Amino acid sequence: MAATLRRFHVTIAGVTIPLEFRDGLIIVGGGPANCSVERLGGGWYHVIFDGASHSVQVAPVDEGMLEVRVNGAVSTVEVRGERDILLERFGISDSRGVTDKAIRAPMPGLVLNTLVTAGAAVTKGEGLLVLEAMKMENEIRSIADGVVKHVHVQAGEAVTKGDLLVELE
Repeated sequence: MAATLRRFHVTIAGVTIPLEFRDGLIIVGGGPANCSVERLGGGWYHVIFDGASHSVQVAPVDEGMLEVRVNGAVSTVEVRGERDILLERFGISDSRGVTDKAIRAPMPGLVLNTLVTAGAAVTKGEGLLVLEAMKMENEIRSIADGVVKHVHVQAGEAVTKGDLLVELE
């Protein structure tokens, strides 16, 4: 059975903490946390951390931002997933405020599949193609709402960082 691993960087009050979910364990800052989490529904969770019980509510605020209420105290939390961390490691910024609608390869890789064709209407965040890089499949998503002007790559094609993949109009 394959190991399940999800990594995040969580920033609270300017402090960034690595967080991992690995085969049922929660790893905080590199070490296993003594906690359990039970999802109650509607954004509510029951968390036992170091033997203390906490009522936690999580609500999305903006892309990558959450409002977390723990026993009534509210904090705004930034959460970056594996893809965001990988893009940052390659020196690639996010797409907020982008006016250029050219989608470029964030890293070298192999195009496994194109998900759109010229003339297709797409929304921000919609998958455009699948790029294999570093033995991982990465879905490259639209940076804005628009219409696909041109798909510059096809399945089986190797690309380098910065290559033009898809243009939107």
